[in-house]
Amino acid sequence: MLCKGNYILLHDDGGVILTYEEEKYVIEVEEDEEHKPLPWKSALYSLIFPGLGQMYNGDFSRGSYYFVIAFILIVAAYLLFPILILGIFWLYNVYQAFNFARNYQTGTKN
Repeated sequence: MLCKGNYILLHDDGGVILTYEEEKYVIEVEEDEEHKPLPWKSALYSLIFPGLGQMYNGDFSRGSYYFVIAFILIVAAYLLFPILILGIFWLYNVYQAFNFARNYQTGTKN
């Protein structure tokens, strides 16, 4: 255990100062590398539920939009609307999440 003290102070430069009596420890907080989505993970998350793959890719607005549409279509399917529309939308969602991540890895932006 690194900190045995009673105080934890946030430092201005992004580090944390842990104090215990007269001893001081500084922990450097490193920035995360840029998130590079994997195409197969994007497709898997979209297969689990539409919109999750887009959110994994970092496109939260589109992911939220697809999530709400899928939820409405699932509710509509329970109200005896054709489930075919939901299936087509779901497959398109998986395709779009996979395609976005693949294009991101190759350097072409959507």
